[in-house]
Amino acid sequence: MGCASAAWPFRPPADHAIKAMVIAELYRHRSPEGHPVWKLRAIGQGWADGLDGLARAHGVDVA
Repeated sequence: MGCASAAWPFRPPADHAIKAMVIAELYRHRSPEGHPVWKLRAIGQGWADGLDGLARAHGVDVA
């Protein structure tokens, strides 16, 4: 199989209250044939409370 490439424009939100953002998720996946492949998923999730909010959203207790 060949390698596909694409370009996507990214424009950060105009909301200046957002202090932390997850742009994309890069992960390894198995193809139907069982071969490992890398995938990229666009997320675009932001948190006004910064890294504390991001950590809490992923189950990390921030003191």
